[in-house]
Amino acid sequence: MIRMVRLGLLSGLFALMAGPALASEAGIAGGQALASQRQCLGCHQVEARRVGPPFRAIAQRFQGRPQAAQYLAQAMRRGSSGQWGAIPMPAQTRLSDADALRLAQWILSLSDDGQP
Repeated sequence: MIRMVRLGLLSGLFALMAGPALASEAGIAGGQALASQRQCLGCHQVEARRVGPPFRAIAQRFQGRPQAAQYLAQAMRRGSSGQWGAIPMPAQTRLSDADALRLAQWILSLSDDGQP
């Protein structure tokens, strides 16, 4: 099991190094599974508000913005406050840069234009 997770993470890293199109496909394909593994679904859901905003609302807010994936990945790793209400998002320091970017790409894919 651990070997499979490592292989999955390595394939995601290779996809990130291979180029934006392949990285995007790799990020979108395993996004919800990664969100579940990293306990994102404890505070967020795709369609409904939980503690934090729904992923689809995040996607719609950042749709079409240049560097949105990098911004969201950084917000995940560093935390944020005041953008979605009074409850801050704590820094997810145990989330790797590569995983944060994969999650951000998956979230952005949930906009009305690119709905998986």
